[in-house]
Amino acid sequence: MRYPSPGIAPAAACAALLRSRNDLCARVAALRAQPDDMFMHDFPAVVMAVEAGFRHEEALLELLGDAGLHPRRADHAVILCALHRTVPQVEGGDIALGRQVADALDAVLTLPLQTVNVARAVDRPAGQPAPRHHAGSRQQRVAARPH
Repeated sequence: MRYPSPGIAPAAACAALLRSRNDLCARVAALRAQPDDMFMHDFPAVVMAVEAGFRHEEALLELLGDAGLHPRRADHAVILCALHRTVPQVEGGDIALGRQVADALDAVLTLPLQTVNVARAVDRPAGQPAPRHHAGSRQQRVAARPH
């Protein structure tokens, strides 16, 4: 994956972000459709693709000055930890676990990207950074959500 240049327009970064996420979704969907023997073989490569995709997304969000970048990195770390812990089990033949993880990954990847700056980036003139503000800790944001 190519990283955008520092002078990339916000609309182009947003488009690249959505394209990156769509590519990951397609990769996971293709994995889920594989027969068990191919699933076991392809699972580690998909995990590597997710890792690279997350790095790409984070680079784009950093360029956009997204205030939610740090919590997103934390979320990505949790997802990648789970994926990396699952790889040896899938390679050892636990296809059912791999399929459960792939289903959960698909569900997470298909969630809308909750990024205020991504939505607003199209409205900013090229080269104008997104406003930066403290987003608060993840615990504060979770606690502030209505249940």
